[in-house]
Amino acid sequence: MIEGIFEAHLPVKNLDVSLEFYKKLGLEFAWRDEETAFFGLKKEKVG
Repeated sequence: MIEGIFEAHLPVKNLDVSLEFYKKLGLEFAWRDEETAFFGLKKEKVG
């Protein structure tokens, strides 16, 4: 049984559009380069 998610890699067609989508989901933006972006869960959202 899955107890949590540590890391996920999600290939996308348009990183700029995807960044806005994941920010709206409430993920905390960490950093970005030309091809990659990292997000984390905000501490108050971790249950």
